[in-house]
Amino acid sequence: MKWQMWAVVLVLALATGLAAGLAFVWGLAPVDYRNAAPDSLEPQHKLVYLALVGDLYAAEGDLERARARLSDLGVAPDGSTLAGSIEQYLDGGGRIEEIGSLARLAQDLGASGGVLLVFGTTPKVSTPVPPETTPLPTTPPVTPTLGLTFRLVEKTATCAPAGQNGKIVVRVRDAAGQGMPGVRLAVSWAAGQDRFYTGLRPELGPGYADLQMARGTEYELSVADARSDVALGLTAELAAGVCPSTSLSLDWQVVFQQAP
Repeated sequence: MKWQMWAVVLVLALATGLAAGLAFVWGLAPVDYRNAAPDSLEPQHKLVYLALVGDLYAAEGDLERARARLSDLGVAPDGSTLAGSIEQYLDGGGRIEEIGSLARLAQDLGASGGVLLVFGTTPKVSTPVPPETTPLPTTPPVTPTLGLTFRLVEKTATCAPAGQNGKIVVRVRDAAGQGMPGVRLAVSWAAGQDRFYTGLRPELGPGYADLQMARGTEYELSVADARSDVALGLTAELAAGVCPSTSLSLDWQVVFQQAP
């Protein structure tokens, strides 16, 4: 019986050593993969690589190399696919400053509309140079009209769908009542501030934008870079008995319209 006891002790010791080894390898010293192929990257890392592809294209202007890099990343090298990836990049917290290069690449790959209405570039039109004998007309420099005024024309609280956290739905309209894409909105709260744009969800209208709210936070919202009314007191908190018991928070519908 003594040898059986030693056998049990040996098996337990081996099992303990194996478990400790696995814990060390997986937890304390995980395998560090180097030189991984771009298409094997995690989704959040792919978004960073995607921004780099846009930056390289802006610097090099080599469309074929950009196509190859997109293929290496596992992104189909066509404009519409890249435009969709740009939206994913924004949703993943991508920086606004990097969208211009990606949008230009998407346009050069044949895409139009959608997110490109906001961040796309306008093609340059070459103008023939007049002969030297033709005097050039002198015109005063054009000063852009600054300080558009936006009025808050609607601010309505509604019950959020069952089980969903509240959000602020914003629509920005021009003086004629048409949606305006590419308008920058400013939102602030006690602990910080942010900027976001209309037009990133063209299927919901060119002047549409939305912002997810956090519980226990009160927001102020206005149109950035313009004279604008401010929507105050935007919060997801519910008053007792206002909404069905399945509703966790409030939604807000906010509309800004350009003054004539």
